[in-house]
Amino acid sequence: MQNRIVKPGVRDWDDVRVFLAIARAGSFQKAAELLGANQSTVSRRIAELERRLGAQLFERDNQGARLSPTGRVIQTAARAIENNVLDIERGVAGVDAEMRGRVTITTTEGIAAYWLGPRMLDFQRRNPGLDVYLDTTNELRDLAAGEADIAIRFGRPSAPHLQARQVAKLRMGPFGAKAYLRELGRPRSLSDFAGHYIVDTDRPLTGPLWERWSAYVAASRGVVFRSNSSHVVARAVDEGYGIGLLPSYVLDIYHNLEELPLEIGPPLQVWVAHHELATRSRRVRVTLDYIHKLFEVDRYRYFSG
Repeated sequence: MQNRIVKPGVRDWDDVRVFLAIARAGSFQKAAELLGANQSTVSRRIAELERRLGAQLFERDNQGARLSPTGRVIQTAARAIENNVLDIERGVAGVDAEMRGRVTITTTEGIAAYWLGPRMLDFQRRNPGLDVYLDTTNELRDLAAGEADIAIRFGRPSAPHLQARQVAKLRMGPFGAKAYLRELGRPRSLSDFAGHYIVDTDRPLTGPLWERWSAYVAASRGVVFRSNSSHVVARAVDEGYGIGLLPSYVLDIYHNLEELPLEIGPPLQVWVAHHELATRSRRVRVTLDYIHKLFEVDRYRYFSG
C-alpha cells in the first residue's frame, strides 16, 4: 500500500482568511473574535499552516502577534487571493436581486444608538427579509475585505477602491442635566467652568473640536466620570454627574438634557463609504440610498451641509 503524499502549502481559503485576520488584528485573540472562532482553533490552524509552509509567519510576544519577514512577503499574495474571493461573492450577490440577507453597517456607538438605530425601524419593516447589523466600533473596518458593507465615519476614508461621500457635518456641544445646571449654574464662558465637573470620554481624540473641549476640561473642577462608551457618557450627563461633550441628537433620547450656548469648535465631517463593488448587491444599494435620505431629512435638525 502506497503512502498518500500530501503537498505542502496553503490548502484552502480558510488558511488565508485566518492568516489575514491575525495580521490585521495584531493578536490571535482579537482575530478569533473577528472570525467568531476559538483562540485555540486559530492558533492550531496557523501552527499547521506554518508547518506545511516550513516557515514562521508570526512573531509572538506579550504584546500580540507581528508578521515575520516571511509573513510580510506572503501578505500581498494573501490579499490578492482575498480580493478574488470577495469579487466572486460580490458577483453572486449582484446576481441575487432579492432583498434578503445581512447588511453590515459599521459606525460609532453614538450614531448607531442615538440616531441611525431608531431610524432604521421603518426600513427594516418594509424589508423584512433583511438582517440589518450595526457594528458599533471606533476601529476602522476593512470594507475591501468584506468586514462591513457600509461605513459611516468622521473623516474621509483613504483605502483604495472605496467610494465615499460627505453627507453632513455633525454639531457637537456641551450638555448638562437641567437639575445639575439649576444647582451649579449655566456656564456662559470658559472661566465659568471653574465651578463645574466634567464627564468625558477616554478615547484618544484629536482635532480643533477636541482641543477646544480640552480647554474647557482644564478650566473645570476636573473629570469625575469617564468611559469609552458614548452611551455611558450621555447617561452619566443625564444623571447629573457633570457637563459632557455630546452630539445634538441626544436630545431625542434624553429630554432632561440642555445644550449650553458655548463656542466649542468646528463640526465633525460625516462620511458614508462603501466598496466600489458593494452596490452590485441590491440589498446594499437600497440600504445605502436609505441612509443617504436619512441624512437629508435631518440635515438642518442635527447636521449642517
